[in-house]
Amino acid sequence: MIEAPAPGLPQIESAFQPVLSLAHSAAIGYEALLRATQDGVPCSPDQAFEAARRADRYGEFERACMRHHVQRFMRFADEDSVVFLNVHPDVLADPVQGPALADDLLESGMAPDRVVIEILEAKQDAPSALGDAVARLRSFGFLIALDDFGAGLTNLGRVWDLRPDVVKLDRELICKAVSSYRNARSLLRLVDLLHDIGTFIVVEGIETEEQARLSADCDADFVQGYYFGRPAIDIEAAMAAKSAGTARLDDGLIDARKLRRVGDLDELAPYRRGFVLLRDAWRAGVPIEMAAQHFLACEWALRVFILDDMGRQVGENVESDRHDHWRRATFPVLARSSGANWSKRTYFRDALVRPGETIVSEPYMSSSSKNLCVTLSAYLNVGGSGFVLGADILFEGLCHMLA
Repeated sequence: MIEAPAPGLPQIESAFQPVLSLAHSAAIGYEALLRATQDGVPCSPDQAFEAARRADRYGEFERACMRHHVQRFMRFADEDSVVFLNVHPDVLADPVQGPALADDLLESGMAPDRVVIEILEAKQDAPSALGDAVARLRSFGFLIALDDFGAGLTNLGRVWDLRPDVVKLDRELICKAVSSYRNARSLLRLVDLLHDIGTFIVVEGIETEEQARLSADCDADFVQGYYFGRPAIDIEAAMAAKSAGTARLDDGLIDARKLRRVGDLDELAPYRRGFVLLRDAWRAGVPIEMAAQHFLACEWALRVFILDDMGRQVGENVESDRHDHWRRATFPVLARSSGANWSKRTYFRDALVRPGETIVSEPYMSSSSKNLCVTLSAYLNVGGSGFVLGADILFEGLCHMLA
């Protein structure tokens, strides 16, 4: 069903792409996407909305698209499916078009809790007006999503301000994450951060099995992309896309691990062995400068240090004679290690509660040089006093060894 909202504006058709739950191996619903024509010639959504903007009827055209999408969706969707509707923030914040759009949706007969208003990534000059519009939509029971997080203007501040139910990660993030272990870990941390705020995460733009596996590894809630199903105008094709996408959410995809924890990396084995030799030599009375050579012989070893049982450093670092450019302090004061207090570091706290065990930290930023470190640590009793022995590995170097 093609609709022309008014003379001079593009004709509207709807396509639907499934959004799938990784945990449930099922589609939670569909994103409605505009497929427009102008004078019988297909045009992109950007071209269609630009034509409406030139005619000073952008809000009118946006509302016509919403009505058409919902009408089409109600013809084929089951009662558990939701529909994601893209809306420009200027339309939501407009004092006339915003309330009118909400009225249109309420009058459609579609339950508000089955409609996700997906706010497009775009500059918005009146953030307070957008916040008021979102609050109004939420009061009716509509769900809110932010599109293209990680690209352009859709940032953490907007998430904090609007508290969306769903955040969709820009496809560029998953593309870059599969190319680098470090990027993949950063994506995992980003998903954790957004979960802490209290929002579901959709990874968009998934086109390969590798991207799908990494999305599962990063604990994303939902996935969307050509790998699971292309947008379809025909209702039967949309249902087939849903079935095909669900079939790809098998246990092999969900259970397989691409992103290994640092502590599980086989590449750490020589560093673990070097650390054990260091630990045993120092505990036997070998001076730390000599004992450290067992560990510093490893390619990406950076330094060895000792903390007392309160977390204060005893003496200076024993540094590797390699990787000088990685160890250069950003600020001169930060190069002073003796007496520094590292009691808040997880490698120190974990070592205290698991004495004698070799602790492997997650990567963290060195306070002096900004490079990422992984620290091996152990709490030891030496000469009747407790100490935490620490040894840093340059994570950037370790990353080069990982597939």
